[in-house]
Amino acid sequence: MEGIIESTNSLNVDAVTRLRAMLSSLSPAERQIGKYILDQHQQVLQMTLAEVASSSGVSDATAVRFFRSLGYDRWLDLKIALSQSDHALPSFHEKITEDDTVEQITFKVFQNAIDALQQTASVLDQQAMEQALDMVWSAGKVLVIGAGTSCPVAQELFNRLFRLGLNVSIETDSLLQVMQASLLKPEDLLIAISQTGESSIAVRTASVAVGNGTPVVAITGNRLSDLAKMADAVLLSSSHELIQETLASRIAQHAIAHALYINLALRCPEESMQYENTIWKALIETMKVR
Repeated sequence: MEGIIESTNSLNVDAVTRLRAMLSSLSPAERQIGKYILDQHQQVLQMTLAEVASSSGVSDATAVRFFRSLGYDRWLDLKIALSQSDHALPSFHEKITEDDTVEQITFKVFQNAIDALQQTASVLDQQAMEQALDMVWSAGKVLVIGAGTSCPVAQELFNRLFRLGLNVSIETDSLLQVMQASLLKPEDLLIAISQTGESSIAVRTASVAVGNGTPVVAITGNRLSDLAKMADAVLLSSSHELIQETLASRIAQHAIAHALYINLALRCPEESMQYENTIWKALIETMKVR
């Protein structure tokens, strides 16, 4: 697998937003220094790399790997980016509490969804997106899988892909996922959706597909997960939930699914529109019958 960051375009994104988005995909030691920088960003701007490493309890070598994992060539580059993004720090970091008003809770929920979309946009590897599009477009058959809270995203992606006339199927039952993956061929494609990337059934299904020589696209929030390590292309979603619920991550993954659909539709716009018109005509006729 290549490094965590492949796309240099995303370096234009606010550094604090970038760090938050990538935090879960860093190694434990790198995550430790990342959390320290987020908590002590003002002090960090006045510190050397060695001082930051010592204060966060990691080695100098880990600190170097940390800023390189974020896509920066030098510690100074990261410090400059952090200083420039200081004004863009969110106005709140606290979780929802019982004392919050309806307005405050609503704002935090919406803001969390917005943050998830912005963070995902900042870390989404465009080369991986193009690779995934090519694999979907050329696949003999596409199998989309997801379990638990990933099911709605899997269903949405399936719904979009079949509208393009692609040979696509979906499976959300854990055992049937493995069974269907066992029949995939090298010319087919598996799209596995798991925010943690550590779902035992998603990992098992992907391993079966890989064993058949079938390429895998992973939509996940963890670049270092077992699922991501097996994937040929990783589409990284990011979110930091205010409560123990995966709504924001699902919103980010829905956006990825829609981006796949739109990009694919524009590869053959006339044919895609014809499929859409045929579908809507059938639906309208069905409504008349009812």
